[in-house]
Amino acid sequence: MTETEKPLLEINKLHTWFPIQRGIMSRTVGHVKAVDDVTLKVFHGETLGLVGESGCGKTTLGRTIVGLEKATSGSVTFDGHDLLAMSERDFRPFRKRLQMIFQDPFSSLNPRMTVQEIITEGLAQFSMLEGSPAEAAARLLGEVGLDDQYIHRYPHEFSGGQRQRLSVARAISVQPQFIVCDEAVSALDVSVQAQVVNLLMELRDRYELSLLFISHDLSVVRHISDRIAVMYLGRIVEYGQSDTIIEAPHHPYTQALISAVPVPGEPKKQRVVLQGDVPSPSAPPPGCHFHTRCPFARDECRGQAPVLANAPGTSDGRHLVACHFADNLHKTDTTN
Repeated sequence: MTETEKPLLEINKLHTWFPIQRGIMSRTVGHVKAVDDVTLKVFHGETLGLVGESGCGKTTLGRTIVGLEKATSGSVTFDGHDLLAMSERDFRPFRKRLQMIFQDPFSSLNPRMTVQEIITEGLAQFSMLEGSPAEAAARLLGEVGLDDQYIHRYPHEFSGGQRQRLSVARAISVQPQFIVCDEAVSALDVSVQAQVVNLLMELRDRYELSLLFISHDLSVVRHISDRIAVMYLGRIVEYGQSDTIIEAPHHPYTQALISAVPVPGEPKKQRVVLQGDVPSPSAPPPGCHFHTRCPFARDECRGQAPVLANAPGTSDGRHLVACHFADNLHKTDTTN
């Protein structure tokens, strides 16, 4: 990635709000602001990690990118094309270029279909099937480390790790350029997690894929990601190179997330314990959404939302943070 490289995916001021309707006439009385003014870029061959607590909008962002949720406003530009401005007919060719791996491989695989039918369905739909379906299925199983003797089995006959490999095979079958991995390893055992993550990295390098890797596990995200975006209540609060975010976090929310991750062989960190629960996205706090749980919040935080800007000491746009007092907080980094 260079300063002048054009991003493969560019998200600009994206909002995905869900209406809250009540009464006999289904009158809209409010909105669940799942994604609230998000701007991001993903470059060719890059993995962007997206982290945050459950309910912060990570999955909705991923689903909006691939067209499974309808955006309220903003733009999603993929390879120079504004996906949100397209009709369903115009968007169809892009479906094979944008794929998604879901969190639960059991519920995302049709239990009535065989492995062969599952992983060659996309090939048939987009007229990409060369040779017999059995040959294509055997090739795809080999790509993800499974034996071709499994092509006539059903999803319930596999372990969780094997089912997720089937999900990966289905995603890569149509030769995509961009894959959203939505908590793709969170439901797996730790040893199996490592195998699937390594498989994703191998496929990324082999086929020059770009990944949006959604997870709440910072240790996994750091291993696979080139850059990390930290999301809280629908907004990006910090964004930068993976090592920079982990080793020099500027936002108090990022510091709290990192402090909760134990690192073998290193002294125990001072844990930053956040008070209270994540506020409802249907009624987010005014100003900085994080101020209700931030130990450093001041009056300015309660009245004015911070913008995502260069972190103190930087000016190249490689490390962005949305905090009024990021400079002071970094000087007294609570993760050390």
